[in-house]
Amino acid sequence: MNFERKISLKRSTAALVVAAAALTGVAGAGAVASLGAPEQTVQLPATAAVSRAGAHSSLADMVETVSPSVVQVDATGEARAVRTPFGYLRQPGRTAVGSGFIVARSGLVITNNHVVDSASKVAVTLSDGTKRTAKVLGRDVKTDIAVLQIEGGGDFQPVEWGNSDSIRVGESVFAVGSPFGLGNTVTSGIVSARGREIGAGPYDDFLQVDAAINTGNSGGPLFDATGRVVGVNTAIVSPSGGNVGIGFAIPARLAQKIAGQIVDAGEVTRGYVGVGLQEINPSIANALGLKESTGALIAQVENASPAAVSGLRSGDVVRRFAGKTVRDSRDFARMVADASPGATVSVTVLRAGREGVVKLKIGEDQPSS
Repeated sequence: MNFERKISLKRSTAALVVAAAALTGVAGAGAVASLGAPEQTVQLPATAAVSRAGAHSSLADMVETVSPSVVQVDATGEARAVRTPFGYLRQPGRTAVGSGFIVARSGLVITNNHVVDSASKVAVTLSDGTKRTAKVLGRDVKTDIAVLQIEGGGDFQPVEWGNSDSIRVGESVFAVGSPFGLGNTVTSGIVSARGREIGAGPYDDFLQVDAAINTGNSGGPLFDATGRVVGVNTAIVSPSGGNVGIGFAIPARLAQKIAGQIVDAGEVTRGYVGVGLQEINPSIANALGLKESTGALIAQVENASPAAVSGLRSGDVVRRFAGKTVRDSRDFARMVADASPGATVSVTVLRAGREGVVKLKIGEDQPSS
């Protein structure tokens, strides 16, 4: 069972640690997976859930209100046979400890995919200490989102969603989760940056925060100053594996959309066109005769792909997609992913110094869950 993932930062010597779930061994002692150099372990963090909190409530009041919506997630892997010099020995399945938060009264829980990846058994612990089994409804590897269903019925307290698109750098945020298995832990800070790309996947668009996030916080909620969820804590940058004040959260807007698709269809569908993209730096912009380093440069077009059939070519610079300005390659990738498979979209491209419009037919990407 893979409890953590490693990500290398090409443009930084800092270690990217996705707050990976804490591991519990046979004796039950919490342990943190070792971090290798120069790569660092990405460990999954947790945040708190929000229900009804006013703009003028104190942090203590908000924490008290949202705590019943935050859960600890325990994911146990399959036992397996391990070969030793003395023959095969049965190794018990390890348990990954992460965080999650309730988003529906029926007991739907959002967490990180890496917390429950390959788990054979999943359980959640509520704020009052009650432990319940849970079923994985679906997972999305590309955004690291998973949805659980608490089994056995009940009337649970869900969080309230905030607007991750409008939250600004400098605004106060707080997280509630189970770092190192210590449930109901609260940390606070501010939004340090928006739109961060950390090399986690093709749809990177993280909120950066300085609230303390550690191993076991993965999958927990990040709240704004009114006690509403604006993100799902997912990763940290750390040379040692511990908190140094640089954490990352999946924006609530994306988490809501992915979770909604999982609940409705059991999987996530995305648009696909079949191109390889390249960032436009100043030297490339100069070579192409561009005044600004904006747009998405198509470096490769797959044979018989929707892009090829629609007439896109290698060397085209995509400037607009369905009427929206394309800022860079990541922007274009997200726009394509958000588009409905089967739709035809008007795409403005710059080709050999001339601007034109291509009617781009959107295909369907393969589900990642």
